[in-house]
Amino acid sequence: MNRTRNKFLLVIGLMMLLGSTAVFANDNANSSQNRGPKDTAILSIKTSPDPFIVRIDGVQVGMSGVENPAEFYITPGNHRVEVEAPNGKVFARDYNFKKNTRQCICLKSIEERTERPCPYDVRVQGPDKIVEGAEITFVAVNAISSSVPLKYVWHVTPDSAKITSGLGTPSITVDTRGIGKQTVNAYVDVTDDVYGATCQQKNSTTTEVEVQEQPQPLKFDAFDSKSFDDDKAHFDNFSIQLQSIPDSQAYIIMYQGTDKVSVTTRDVNKLSKKALDYLVKARGIDPRRIQITKWGTREHTSYELWLVPPGSQPPVPDQK
Repeated sequence: MNRTRNKFLLVIGLMMLLGSTAVFANDNANSSQNRGPKDTAILSIKTSPDPFIVRIDGVQVGMSGVENPAEFYITPGNHRVEVEAPNGKVFARDYNFKKNTRQCICLKSIEERTERPCPYDVRVQGPDKIVEGAEITFVAVNAISSSVPLKYVWHVTPDSAKITSGLGTPSITVDTRGIGKQTVNAYVDVTDDVYGATCQQKNSTTTEVEVQEQPQPLKFDAFDSKSFDDDKAHFDNFSIQLQSIPDSQAYIIMYQGTDKVSVTTRDVNKLSKKALDYLVKARGIDPRRIQITKWGTREHTSYELWLVPPGSQPPVPDQK
């Protein structure tokens, strides 16, 4: 990235014409129609390419001429002449004006353009998306190899996004807790102590904060208990699924039947112990992964077999 610096130079041309003849005083230096006051001096000023401010003894008296010089009548004697260019540069000099004498000043403003590369071209990088609760890292990367020390000023929005580390450095981290479904904007102002006036840069990037969907328990099976051999067939399939998802939990809900057979032979307290013993001893399931709960009554003693992934809430029993 390049920056341009402009400088105005004053090129001064001075000419004094001395004579005993009368001097014409007019805004048009080529005019000979009107004569100026007798026994006065004339200051004739021409500038290029623009008119400049003219001051005599600190008082602004007008503007210089461009194509034709502007002329000002002056009482003979010592006077200070100042000519101010558009960029604020001032030419100042003391003159001893004599009557019937013209003092000519010609000034030229030269624009000098110099180009130099800035020692930094910074871009901000960060992830496109992140899950709420994780920290975002934003990095200001300088595409130009430079030894110039840089100053980094970071800002982030929304206000609920908090910078946890890195202020004043090329890299920051931002806490995303509580800002799910929003976009975090990271802005950085980069300056230095040498080129900051012309090379100061502002850049930014954004990251979307997604809400992680809470995993839900999966109802794997539901059946009435008819005989324990029949129950075991269901437990066998359940065990295979548990072993294929080793970080899941087994959650078994049992309902006590109210019919005569259930009351006499299918008691949930006895069946729950048999189910746990079978899953642990026969199927090799870690007992810490199994939770059996008894919930309400139904016409027939029955089971619900659930797979509960990490982070999921236990299932709510069906109270029908």
